[in-house]
Amino acid sequence: MKKFILGLAIALAACNITSAKEYITLESPAGNTIVDEKGTWILGPYNNLHVEYIDEYNNKYVYGSFYENGQKRYVNLVELAYLPAGYEYQFDYDLAKALTNGGFKLVNSNGTYAINDVVNQYSTINKNLILGKKGDYWYLYNQNNGTQILTNPITNGWDNIEFYWSKNDKKNLFEIHTADGLIKYVTDEGILLSESEALNLIHTNNYEKSTTGEGTGYGDFSSEKFFSRSPSNEYVLFTEIDKKGNTLYGMRTNENTLVIPAVYTSIKHLGKKFDYFVATDKNRKYGIIDSLNKTVVPFEFDSYERLSDRSFVLKHSKGVQIFNADLGILYNDGYDSIDTSKPNYVLNKVTTATKGQRKYVINTNSGYGLFQLPNYDDDITSFYKDLFVYKSNGKYGLMDYEGNIIIEPKFDKVTIDEPELAEYIKTIESYDK
Repeated sequence: MKKFILGLAIALAACNITSAKEYITLESPAGNTIVDEKGTWILGPYNNLHVEYIDEYNNKYVYGSFYENGQKRYVNLVELAYLPAGYEYQFDYDLAKALTNGGFKLVNSNGTYAINDVVNQYSTINKNLILGKKGDYWYLYNQNNGTQILTNPITNGWDNIEFYWSKNDKKNLFEIHTADGLIKYVTDEGILLSESEALNLIHTNNYEKSTTGEGTGYGDFSSEKFFSRSPSNEYVLFTEIDKKGNTLYGMRTNENTLVIPAVYTSIKHLGKKFDYFVATDKNRKYGIIDSLNKTVVPFEFDSYERLSDRSFVLKHSKGVQIFNADLGILYNDGYDSIDTSKPNYVLNKVTTATKGQRKYVINTNSGYGLFQLPNYDDDITSFYKDLFVYKSNGKYGLMDYEGNIIIEPKFDKVTIDEPELAEYIKTIESYDK
């Protein structure tokens, strides 16, 4: 008798999640077959065939895995595209890591290679270009076929790429500074240009240089993309030299109106639509001032660090505190430490803080403490809608926003819903518009 099993239905139901399309597995001695909710054949029969990963929204990235001739295979069930054989896979949004010794190759959802080299990190530039890191250096690849566009190594990935934008062409041109001291030009489509070709394109199609990107490879996203409030161009940094020969810094507006006099050893605007600046005094201590040069946070901190698009960590010998630039307040609740090492998409949501032998989950945008974790060594690694991925003793489970354990941490891996993450990123980027 055939047994009907909804692909991953038990796990999804436990999280109150319903997928846009159901994948039904039909089990039989000949192997498993997958059909859709209408009974239409999709794949099979294969030995141990089951749904490996489900995207909740449009089922664009739904993978099945099965065994064929003793070898595990993976296939994109929507496009029925078979991924290269011989690898175990991890799925990052629309890309899959083909795991191998020393790193991974990178595979597109249609089964073609995005990077046909073994790398340990990657960073997507656009639909045609992608960076992959091998050893200490980055290399540029054509994402459509996985081949190297540049054989020249790049030292710091996005930090070594400058962007030109044409209002006429509605395209980018990338100026890449390589580790061997050369400058290479690559078009949006991945075409390598000579210097004369690039200069001719810049001049004839009105390309203008824009800001430099920044990125590191989770799959990976730039910090400015996730921290949506970049410094405002309303303010202009200026310097003056005092009688002792020291360089001091202040701020003017674009209209050359003095805002902050040049009396600080450093100063930086905290972000668009904020009236606050972080500065250091003659003792190199950090504090916060407003646009009237009024001290909002005393100059008694040794360092500051961005925590989210509106919150900043100030540190001194007694511990750390959070300044919220949206509200203009420094929270009195201090911690021994705050984790700022998490991926940026997590830091714009939650992180953990320690105080004594206790660890807390805090909302990085508001600065509020949410709840205490059961054990000091526990952690929150990512989020899914109203759930956190909870780590304890090297295993993963799920926890709600009130700190209640929904699924015990007994699993080796919990995959967050990447399209949900993309929607979240779109939301926080809207703050700049």
